Amino acid sequence: MSEPQRGGGISAIFVHVGAGYHGHGNERAHLEVCENACKAAMGILKSGGSALDAVEMAIIVMEDDEMTNAGYGSNLTIEGAVECDATIVDHHGRSGAAGAVSPRMLLETSAKALTCHRVPPSFLVGEGATDFAYEQGLVILPPDGLISRYSKERWHRWLQDLEAAELAERKRDPARFRMEEDRASFLRRPMLNRHPARLIDNTRLRPHVPNSPFTGVDLLNPLPRPQAPAPPTMAPNHGQSMGPASGQSMAATSGQSMAAAGGQNMASAPGPGMAASTNTNADGATSRATPTTASGAPVTTSVNAHPGAADEDEDMINDTVGAIAVDCYGNIAAGSSSGGIGAKHRGRIGPAALVGIGTYVIPVDPSDPEQASVASVTSGTGEHIATTMAAQTSALRLYYCQKKRMDGTFEKVSEDEAMNATIATEFMEHPGVKASPCGGAIGILTVKKTKDGIFFYFGHNSDSFALASMSSEDRKPASVMSRNQGNSTIAQGGRAYRARK
Repeated sequence: MSEPQRGGGISAIFVHVGAGYHGHGNERAHLEVCENACKAAMGILKSGGSALDAVEMAIIVMEDDEMTNAGYGSNLTIEGAVECDATIVDHHGRSGAAGAVSPRMLLETSAKALTCHRVPPSFLVGEGATDFAYEQGLVILPPDGLISRYSKERWHRWLQDLEAAELAERKRDPARFRMEEDRASFLRRPMLNRHPARLIDNTRLRPHVPNSPFTGVDLLNPLPRPQAPAPPTMAPNHGQSMGPASGQSMAATSGQSMAAAGGQNMASAPGPGMAASTNTNADGATSRATPTTASGAPVTTSVNAHPGAADEDEDMINDTVGAIAVDCYGNIAAGSSSGGIGAKHRGRIGPAALVGIGTYVIPVDPSDPEQASVASVTSGTGEHIATTMAAQTSALRLYYCQKKRMDGTFEKVSEDEAMNATIATEFMEHPGVKASPCGGAIGILTVKKTKDGIFFYFGHNSDSFALASMSSEDRKPASVMSRNQGNSTIAQGGRAYRARK
């Protein structure tokens, strides 16, 4: 006998492609990625598939699109390789996470008993993850299998900038570099002649690009990439509203508003918070387009310029992608995926692979009369998100409808207030974030499932946050590019799907 449907049989999918600054000229392209992920996931949900299947499918679609910094086309490490982070959590709170293997495979395997009472793995990285993938029958791609032309170009520019910065440092402090060279023979050095990026290009390790417009740009500052002229359908005013006035919570979506798509609009005005920040050290920081002059020459970007002052077609995105799904049985699942920061150190693990930091699920308590479950996914400054346990914190605050007071006690509030306080107080006011030399940026997507329906909330202090949602009652996804003016505000919004009575 099949499991009885709960929550009115409504299923829904919610996705995001990162918090940061999305150029107005590329807005439609980013939202299309979100919409395509929703459509693919909803196809699974409408056919009776599980929330876990839907989350996996949504993330696969986003990973396969080069617009995102996840999967194919991800940022390369300093050694020219792709090292992705990913995690997935089911409605029981069980998780699977890895840097080089499908986390869904890990989740399913971790639920199986091993001989001699051994504990199955739920988190693997590096060569161990690759070996595990092979043992489970997954296809192992060659080292350059996930490297795109644009990601390779970005890598070349980063190496050029690193070389220029190192040369400047040598001139300023030659004694220190002489001492390091004397010690070099005693230090373990990685192999530098096997960069995966070189497998698809015979250029040398540190290429010189003459007259590069990127000289002087910080390594972790988003670097632009060449972009072909956009077709008319990609224009920002092609039947689309460019969103609300800065600081408002929701924008007109692709052909329909969030409310008109079948859900109740739960947008709320931005509350008090910290100034919006697009941190160039944030996870997945990458670039999508190079603004040009009338003559076709690239425009040099300023490292210190605020994203709002940059050309409107330039993207500065922290592209950790995420998805949350609720199936017709009332089960919830969530997942995240990211290629990490550009030119990162080999073996660096980002928040997308860490349960409680990038992804978190609170399962249903059988004794709870509300039958509430909550899932949360995050995007932004990875190290700060890890310090604040952002996914777990936001999920707990919305689950209990609480905000933390300065004295450590909790106050009962609405879910919207809980979301605002999580970002403004528990993230931006955290000692680890305040003491950091780089600003903290975050975007949070949270879904709360109860016997009354499915409730979606989001908030961000970054300049923009690209996301979409779709329910089994919608004919097409509703997408939004939420934008934030800054000025110490936090943009928020959401949707509600009421259960059928």
